[in-house]
Amino acid sequence: MTPGDPEPSAIEMLPLLPRGTALDIAAGTGRNAIALARGGWRVVAADFSRTGMRTLAEIARHENLAILPAVVDLEDSFPFRPNSFDVILNVSYLDRALVPLLKDALHPRGALLFDTFLIDEADEAGHGHLRNNRFTFDHYELRALVADLELVRYREGLVIYPNGKRAWRATALARRAN
Repeated sequence: MTPGDPEPSAIEMLPLLPRGTALDIAAGTGRNAIALARGGWRVVAADFSRTGMRTLAEIARHENLAILPAVVDLEDSFPFRPNSFDVILNVSYLDRALVPLLKDALHPRGALLFDTFLIDEADEAGHGHLRNNRFTFDHYELRALVADLELVRYREGLVIYPNGKRAWRATALARRAN
């Protein structure tokens, strides 16, 4: 199992993120956590997959990266304290009930980078699970969810990846007030 390439929006937004400690939600095998750690962040990578976290731990050890893999079922609990992270990254995972907890877990002036699928993705790709709007944002829904934060960047639309793959995505980079 290999992590794959980081989400392009994560790489694009790295220069805009505050330095310090990051939380990568639903990290999988760590494609985005690795990019953050290589960029100098200390990263907590949370995912329910023991296999994914084991893979990430091996990579972090091999590359001497500051990554702490944490096996966490985010639908059961959110074990992170308020004011704990400078950056929270949430890519390709959507649990609307988690959003207030993510905001609370940010330090003042901390940044939340959220990037996931739009409702249009169900029609584009024919993905079974993405036909359920539980897993996709309606248009401008992400913008509304982060309206109480300072919006740094926002976009919605079709993303064409370097490998030619296409996906309809919503991306927001928002900062918590002091």
